[in-house]
Amino acid sequence: MKRILAIDFGEKRIGLATADASAGLVTARRTILRASDRSAATEIVRFCREEEIGTLLVGLPRSPEGKESAISPRIRSFADRLARETALPVVFHEETLTSDEALRRLRGRRSRAGVDAEAAAVLLEDWLADHGRESA
Repeated sequence: MKRILAIDFGEKRIGLATADASAGLVTARRTILRASDRSAATEIVRFCREEEIGTLLVGLPRSPEGKESAISPRIRSFADRLARETALPVVFHEETLTSDEALRRLRGRRSRAGVDAEAAAVLLEDWLADHGRESA
């Protein structure tokens, strides 16, 4: 069974987490330091091949009013690039406060980079809770 890759996009760091769709076990995997879109996409494409990823789940933040945030078009552009380069489906899911939850969970046990991967795990757990394992 193919796995799900959650992506917590940031201009400096991109957090990655995975889950096996059938088991629903979510694991914070790694954080990519983003030097450029090209280099980050190359790393993610490689990761997708190595980890047998079948779906990309990308976090999309919203404003307090429920509208897409100012960075949303930037995230969508990067996700479109990943879709082209991996030929995988992309699903967007609201990610507001995932970093806050990741910080709460980690309570200083990891570097800032670890928070990004944990935020991706929070995103993926939330998506699985909303959509169930069968949707993956």
